Amino acid sequence: MTECFGSFRVPRDPTPIAVGVTIMAWRQPVLKRVTVVLVGMLVATDLPAATPSPYPNEVNGLRFYKRYLAPLHPLQSDTKRVVEVLGSDQGLDLEDWRIRVLYSCTEDVVSCSHGPRNDPLDTIVITPKHRVSLRRIKLPSMFSHAYGGVSEMNVTCDIYSDDFGLEYWVLSDDFQSYRKGDLLMIRYGLSRAAKRGIPPRTEPK
Repeated sequence: MTECFGSFRVPRDPTPIAVGVTIMAWRQPVLKRVTVVLVGMLVATDLPAATPSPYPNEVNGLRFYKRYLAPLHPLQSDTKRVVEVLGSDQGLDLEDWRIRVLYSCTEDVVSCSHGPRNDPLDTIVITPKHRVSLRRIKLPSMFSHAYGGVSEMNVTCDIYSDDFGLEYWVLSDDFQSYRKGDLLMIRYGLSRAAKRGIPPRTEPK
């Protein structure tokens, strides 16, 4: 039996990836081992930091937090802090990636994410500008598997999420110029610990 656990909206953006669409996700555990592989493009590298990352399970080759996002954190950072880190309240464009920011407010998320107020940070969304295929590198065992869909794009996704609020959205089938297993987006959100008041699990060493 599946359990609907969330719906989100992504702010409107010129890119064809997740453009102003409603995203529905359903939690459904799977028993098989998950694997991913990175193919055919430059990816972000990790840089040393004095404090531990709040997203310790980032996939090798896709470590964005310490280099681009630190010290931003959902609900603890506000719009002014986002501007200090990213240079804009809407995010940052890199050569191969696009970083977008969603804020928490009582209104529609698209409205509050484009307003002049100093709203708290809700989620950071990173999308590739080119195809990134995820196939044969094992994800840590802390990631759970859910199914989701982007309704206006008519695509389905495998969603891999950990207790720290990190999510990888991977296409379940071919779509236009994309292929099954391609990365659609990475989401840096609020941890399950913050939502439930329970300490998150860490990956065994």
